[in-house]
Amino acid sequence: MENQSIALAKMLNVNFKLIDYDPPYILKKFPILGKLYVPYFLRQKLDTDILPSIIITTGRRMAGTSIALKSILKNNVKTIHIQNPKLSLNNFDLLLIPEHDRIKGKNVIQTKGALCFFEEKDFKKFKEPNLKKIKTKKNTVLLMVGGNSKKQKQDYSEYFELSTKVIQGVKKLNAQLIVTVSRRTPNRAIKILQSTFSKHLKDFNILSSDENKLYPKILEIIDYTIVTSDSVNMISELATLSKPLFIFHFSKKNRKISFFISNLKELNIVQDYHGNLYKFEKSKLQTNKITISQVNKFFGFK
Repeated sequence: MENQSIALAKMLNVNFKLIDYDPPYILKKFPILGKLYVPYFLRQKLDTDILPSIIITTGRRMAGTSIALKSILKNNVKTIHIQNPKLSLNNFDLLLIPEHDRIKGKNVIQTKGALCFFEEKDFKKFKEPNLKKIKTKKNTVLLMVGGNSKKQKQDYSEYFELSTKVIQGVKKLNAQLIVTVSRRTPNRAIKILQSTFSKHLKDFNILSSDENKLYPKILEIIDYTIVTSDSVNMISELATLSKPLFIFHFSKKNRKISFFISNLKELNIVQDYHGNLYKFEKSKLQTNKITISQVNKFFGFK
């Protein structure tokens, strides 16, 4: 969510400051109270910082923060909220909501998936170490693994099936495998991946939480990407690249995410993963370019 806020701020081409803020429970639970209750931290920030002309918030738990700041700054600030806040759209100046949520309004811009905080041309700008030392084979496969959500928990057998299918594709290419996991990936699932890969592959690496900081720079040396079907963010980011992108589908499906993936398949941006990796004429997801054009038009920015 933080990356999406950063992405929009960069696209707006303005000076911006990232504020790491965890709203109080009552404001997360009842966002509309932001019209009456402004936490001390926010009042303090307004007293000490230069007043913003634009406020960007992402995710439902930050909706109350946007409402609270708008209640103080009123028409001196424009509020942009990313994702469905699940309350009246009139509480925000503009909302960017994924089209698979199927929410429309005069102040809503529907986005195809999530905003991406980097472009392929940006890789050389990142200051991480030289990654050529990491690449050991001609073909390198990146596997990005998601995990559980509030509504769905994957069976552990799914991770065994995932690892088996990935081994199949990696071996056919005599490739190297690099794996990243998310905060939602259960520890037991990581152990299953580690155990299965270690028995069948000599050249694989599951990145630690510290090594995960190599992302997105590591994409510079990747030849093929596989992503689990539970994460719109991960899929959206890799969909902006020219590298082949494959989706491994967990059996427990989220209807909205499935709609999003199906749309990407129709546009030839992704392919389903069944154990084979191959090159295809991949189209690129253009969400950032299309969205910023619509935002500028909405506000009358040049």
